Amino acid sequence: METIELTFANPNNPALGGVANGREAYDKQVRPRVSRETLKGELCIRFPKRISIIGNSFIRGFARPMIDQIGLDGVRSRVHFVTSREELTAELYEGLL
Repeated sequence: METIELTFANPNNPALGGVANGREAYDKQVRPRVSRETLKGELCIRFPKRISIIGNSFIRGFARPMIDQIGLDGVRSRVHFVTSREELTAELYEGLL
């Protein structure tokens, strides 16, 4: 399983939001490391521990390219998001809708 550790510029900001910001994070940090073949298997994406808020708009922008390639069910079953808390991870998956 491929694991991608995300990084974000502002170490003091605990929140992520905005469709454009999500898409930018995907394009810069995930797209260069995944191919169609990678997405046929499992992928682990880790958010920094300091991130305690991930807006639905951010995750929609971030996940859209993967959903377009492998579908919503594919993302839910094969892409494993890891966040600082289980509740945040659950909210992240709910935000994919």
